[in-house]
Amino acid sequence: MKSRIFGSVLVFVLLLMVVGVHSTTYAMPEKPDKLSIIALDLDAEQFASAVEIFEEKYGIEVEWIRLPYGQLWGQITTTIMGGATVDLYMMSNSWHPELGKLGMALPIDQLMDEEELAELTANYFDITIEFLSSHGHLWGLPGTATVLLFYYNSAILNELGYTEPPETWDELLQISREAQAAGLAEYGFFPGWIVGEDGMVWFDLMLKLHGGAWMNEEQTEWTFNSEAGVEALTFMKEILDEGIVPRAALEVSDWANMYTFLAGDAVFEISWVFLYGMAVDPEQSEIVDDIEVALIPGIGEVKTYTVLGGGGYAISPTTRSPEWSLELLKYMKGEEGGRGTMDFMYGAENCWKAFYEEPLIHEFPLEDYPLRDAFLQQIEHAGLRPSDYLTWYAEFRSNIFMPAVHRALLGEVGVQEALDQAYEAAQRMLVREGL
Repeated sequence: MKSRIFGSVLVFVLLLMVVGVHSTTYAMPEKPDKLSIIALDLDAEQFASAVEIFEEKYGIEVEWIRLPYGQLWGQITTTIMGGATVDLYMMSNSWHPELGKLGMALPIDQLMDEEELAELTANYFDITIEFLSSHGHLWGLPGTATVLLFYYNSAILNELGYTEPPETWDELLQISREAQAAGLAEYGFFPGWIVGEDGMVWFDLMLKLHGGAWMNEEQTEWTFNSEAGVEALTFMKEILDEGIVPRAALEVSDWANMYTFLAGDAVFEISWVFLYGMAVDPEQSEIVDDIEVALIPGIGEVKTYTVLGGGGYAISPTTRSPEWSLELLKYMKGEEGGRGTMDFMYGAENCWKAFYEEPLIHEFPLEDYPLRDAFLQQIEHAGLRPSDYLTWYAEFRSNIFMPAVHRALLGEVGVQEALDQAYEAAQRMLVREGL
């Protein structure tokens, strides 16, 4: 039954491409009365002004279907597989390889001619176009580019005699030990290392900081069990065993691990942009006046690195109109929508480069948009996880790689053995399934 549904979606996509999809440089088709969006609940507020401008200009009603992140995948796949009408939906940067290959999104590059597409995509940070591209297609327009940022408690550093944040992990660990010894903090930091995306994010961070990579350049072989991979996982195990990181990190996600830092009981936190909003809220934080942001410290020759998250919005194959959906998408993910992102995200997460350049940058002063410069500096050193190109990523993450990582962190097997076991299983899958 499932394969028949996917087959129907693929046929529908092909029909749209043949008879119904044209570049917006040509005459637009008749306007639909309404367009609907399956949206992350926050996005309905963040991009509301841009959508209102679209509604007023074209007289097309836009319906928001607002959901928390955890419910989006189920709603999107159920809606499209069932053939129900929806025009746009939130596309996480880790979803497009699977949804695109299954025909559950219309390729943006087939809705525009090459010149128009190049002109549009030139407005975005290059990596945000990359993080919505796979199998030779662009599956959406970027909306938010969240990155891991390095937060620290300046009051603790000052009490220890430090006036600047650490630039290397050796310095970070030394400060952590001093703070713990002085009774100023319970932990150095509290990451989320559960068997899931949270643990993948952290291994990606450590792997890249140690100079490693998930795969070879041809993407024909996994390389996470290389010397750099072993060093990365060994590093994680050592700081866990030493107590700089609590053992509870193995059971907590990065959506629930920040409370120790917010209570003033950890010196550092490496987390997403949303943490800043919690840290400056006196109802949620004890460190309102002490929260500071810096570049993620480096290891050896790698001076800094961050993991890129976020995503954009895609056009459903069950849309009322591919052309008008694309036009709405341009408003949401263009300059109009970018203003909402700047306001909601303290100057961070914007994919539209012009907001960080002359003359627009002067509309967003640092005192009102405190994450503006930190984000701009950190995104220049951002990278992607296998989720951005692997169609069987969930299987790799949850059933192959992260269970092996946990066995090593718990001391059940050695680090090299754990990574080699994961490599053997992942390589067999790669040879059988491809990307």
